[in-house]
Amino acid sequence: MKKATIEEAAQLLAAAWRAGKALDALPVSCRPKTAAEAYAIQEAAASALGEKVAGWKVGATGKMARKLLKTRLPFAGRVYASRVLKTGATIPSDSHPMRGLEAEIAFRLGKDLPPRAKPYTLAEVKRAIASVHPAVEIVSSRWTDWLAVGLPSVIADHGANGALVIGRPLAEGAVRALDTLAVEMRVNDTVVGKGTAADVIGGPHGSLLWLANLLRRRGGLKAGQYVSTGTCTGLVKAAPGSKVAAVYGGKVRVAFDFA
Repeated sequence: MKKATIEEAAQLLAAAWRAGKALDALPVSCRPKTAAEAYAIQEAAASALGEKVAGWKVGATGKMARKLLKTRLPFAGRVYASRVLKTGATIPSDSHPMRGLEAEIAFRLGKDLPPRAKPYTLAEVKRAIASVHPAVEIVSSRWTDWLAVGLPSVIADHGANGALVIGRPLAEGAVRALDTLAVEMRVNDTVVGKGTAADVIGGPHGSLLWLANLLRRRGGLKAGQYVSTGTCTGLVKAAPGSKVAAVYGGKVRVAFDFA
């Protein structure tokens, strides 16, 4: 893909983000066909928006998501600082028309994982973690039909990230048993999804390792950033005005309302 073509796609996506509007698809002339083209557009769109990148999300970490999106590998998307929220937030329903919900494990990094030629090891990425958080990703797309446009267009659109709602750090006991921690997603006090962190491919630490090695040739990861590692509860949706709660180990740790 030529630089001008990448920039054309990025400007269209950035305009949709700013206006809060959905596109049917990118023009064929600048529509990505590969993951490499998609990440180039995502990076250019980030530059066009000029927002601070506060972290990353990893998508398609579960079998059902990979089947839905027709992929064998996860994918990554930027999360902007303006879209990182704290538990207890009230969020306008119309700001995220799709209102997809995924209860996840997020890491906050205490050390950089900078660009380099040599692949990172699991031990290295674990040492970079400062804290472990419960989190709910609000999945939102700039496409009118996100499954119809194809995975490269989903990746270009920041991996369909709408926002990330972060809870307080997990205690040491929960962190030690991270892969077996029971997680439930509740909407209006009804359980709509459940699972464990083991549902994430390679577990949350394996997801972080995958991302670090994807980004070691694309700018790396920085201290202070969050990495949301993939859904433990599948993808569910909430109606306007819903009350959302994510329960970890039997305790509500992330809660927010769609106003």
